[in-house]
Formats: sequence, structure tokens, C-alpha cells
Amino acid sequence: MEAQVIEFIQQGGTVMYFLLATSILSLTIIFERAWSLRRSVVIPLNVVNQVETSVRDGDVKSAMTFCQHHNTAMSRILWVALANRGVNRSVMKEILEESGRQEVAHLERFVGVLGVIAAIAPLLGLLGTVIGMIEVFQQISLVGVGKADVLAGGISKALNTTAFGLVVAIPSMVAYRYYESRVDRFVLEIEHHALRFVELLKGERA
Repeated sequence: MEAQVIEFIQQGGTVMYFLLATSILSLTIIFERAWSLRRSVVIPLNVVNQVETSVRDGDVKSAMTFCQHHNTAMSRILWVALANRGVNRSVMKEILEESGRQEVAHLERFVGVLGVIAAIAPLLGLLGTVIGMIEVFQQISLVGVGKADVLAGGISKALNTTAFGLVVAIPSMVAYRYYESRVDRFVLEIEHHALRFVELLKGERA
């Protein structure tokens, strides 16, 4: 089996090695984002509840310390709100929006690369196939069309890169769409919690 895989890669030529590199990069990003975009890492509700409880008790210092000890997107935004609790509501919203944009950029990190891989992998595969077909026609010019087994083998090798390109592109596109949607949902939740927290700080919510 291992020998067949190695042969499959070698038959694809140089383009196949580029596709192999993109597949490794894609898998790395998929696993990294799966770990980084867990709810417990982005919006831990226990942290939100604890910080809100401390604010209701009037212990802002404890709330800020708690946020610092929990390095998550939500806790960082809550800390910014606490650090700027003296400003008026409109200014605080602008500050939180800027902080939120930074957190969104952090959440979206590497996700766009998956979209790029999904777009270029089929094109790389097609390039490999075109190069392979050129080699097949060169063989035809040398040996003629009488040797069907030689031509069939050459065409089969040429199609290897297209197949592998699709194998790389399809899961990359699925992961890209999934993580893009997940980040969007997290952004909405963060905005919701941040607005509620501002209302709490300004005494508009019990």
C-alpha cells in the first residue's frame, strides 16, 4: 500500500509535490482551527457569568483580574469594557467595536488560507494533467498510436494530479465554509454578551 502511494505521487511529477504540500498545510490548519475555535476557548460562559457576578457585587478589580487570568476572546473584550467603564456609552461602544474587530481577525486567522487552497488545488491538478497529456502526445509522436497500453498508462498517470487536486480541494472548501460560519456565529454571540455587559456597567441592567 505504501509503495502504491509513493508510486502514485511520483507519477504525478512536480505538480503532485506541490499538491502534497498544500494538503499538509490544509490538514494542519483544519486541526489548528478545530482546536482554537472551541466554544470554551472563545466564549466560556462560566467566565462571563463570573465577571458579571463580580460587577454586580461591586468588585470590579476582582472582575478584571479574573478576565486577565482567562485568555479568551470574550474575556479580553470584557476586560476592555471594565478598563474603560468611566467613559460614556457611545465612546465605550466604539472602543469595544475596535477591540471586537481585533478579536474577529484573530478568530479568522488561517481560515482564508483554506479558501485559497480550495480554489488553487483543482487548478494545480489540471495543470499536472495538461503537462501529463503533453507527454502522452510526445509519446504518440515517437511510438505511434498502435501501443494502446502505453497510451492508457500515460493518460492514467496524467489524470492522477486532477484526482488528487480534487481530494485536496473538497475537504478544504468544506472546512473553509464551516469555520467561516462558526466565526460568524461567535461574532454575533460576542456582540450580544458585550452589549449586555455594557448595560450592566451603566446600570441599565440588573
